[in-house]
Amino acid sequence: MPTVTVACKVPNGLILRLFNMAEHDEPVMGGGTKTVKKAVQTGEQVTVAGPATPFGVAPRYPIIGGYAMTPNVDADFFTAWLKQNADHDVVKKKLIFASEKVDSVAAKANDHESVLSGLQPLVPDDDKRIPRSSNPSLSPVKTMDTKAA
Repeated sequence: MPTVTVACKVPNGLILRLFNMAEHDEPVMGGGTKTVKKAVQTGEQVTVAGPATPFGVAPRYPIIGGYAMTPNVDADFFTAWLKQNADHDVVKKKLIFASEKVDSVAAKANDHESVLSGLQPLVPDDDKRIPRSSNPSLSPVKTMDTKAA
């Protein structure tokens, strides 16, 4: 069974699951049923590590370029998961990817080090996610780290 090493930049990691669409009878108002398609999980789920760790605690897995590395994930499972989730932002924005060769996934993680997940901690002075006023007469928001003038 071939395996891959998965690199994930989502801070707390992801739980990967596969689904099949199955027909299911659903009750309708007034009596009777209608047949609808319902996603049914198939097989086991795989937990992929994320790069977030508690302060002062060493991670149990390698972190390269801000990506946590999860080894020994079934290659067929991950390929099927990528196919089912091709339109998901974590796939489109390269926040998760894999390779059979550890060196290859580590090189790609280093190449994508500048990719931001949008879930990283805020940087008060220079973070594009913090709204800024266009009114020049308003002073910026002060934080505890800001020295009093």
